[in-house]
Amino acid sequence: MSKNLWKNNKNGKFYEVLNYNVLNCTNEQDGQTMYLYRVFSEEVLDPEGNERLFVRAEDEFKTKFTKYDL
Repeated sequence: MSKNLWKNNKNGKFYEVLNYNVLNCTNEQDGQTMYLYRVFSEEVLDPEGNERLFVRAEDEFKTKFTKYDL
């Protein structure tokens, strides 16, 4: 299965997009498309040992990350 990998333009790390159709339901941003992603090149855990996931607005994500084709 192919991974949906993106490279962070600032830190050079790779991230895997898990879902690119997440809707923000916060009052002012209601309906805004968000990207759900995780660090791909290393495991990042919270204090309880759960994997950390991140969200970012689609337009900001596409500005700060570059699609990496295998």
